Amino acid sequence: MKVKLDLRPENIKNVPPPKTRKMGLVMFCMFLFFGVITSYAGFSMLSDILFFNDKINDLTRKINDETNIKNELTAVLAGYSRQETVYATSLSIMQEDLPTIEVFDALDRSVIRGVILDSLTLNHTEMKIEGVANAEDDVVTTARNLLDSGTFSVAQVPVVSRLNTGSRANASGRDGFKFALSLVPLSIGESGRK
Repeated sequence: MKVKLDLRPENIKNVPPPKTRKMGLVMFCMFLFFGVITSYAGFSMLSDILFFNDKINDLTRKINDETNIKNELTAVLAGYSRQETVYATSLSIMQEDLPTIEVFDALDRSVIRGVILDSLTLNHTEMKIEGVANAEDDVVTTARNLLDSGTFSVAQVPVVSRLNTGSRANASGRDGFKFALSLVPLSIGESGRK
């Protein structure tokens, strides 16, 4: 048989016991609620950190790719720049030469029947033609054809004079009109432009 003895003073014995159980339960629930909230916040923060790290890695990869593309394009652009320099140098060398082939081709296509060329002088700035034509219209047509060929830029109005059939100036026996025409040949880079 067991007997419980309470040796406390009488005024303490009659005091009801504190409600520690209810308070402990409330504290436990609050602690549990705080733990759940903290765990959720921690998990959310951790997932956000991982998400942003993935985003940062993706953006870093894209920046590296764009930098590589930029470097490749810079190299291609430098190559094109070198080619442009070579082409510009070649064009300037070609422009220093007289476009002789183009000039004679334009003459061949532009001089019509009834026009005979006596002399031709060609330099970088001017081409002078002298000759004889059957009619004044033949001189004008030839001059217009030369301008329309795209090889010459400016023509002065042809100087035309009638050949005197009875004079010594016409010792060749030709009748018609004597003419002189001046043209400015285009350089190679300009020829063909209208």
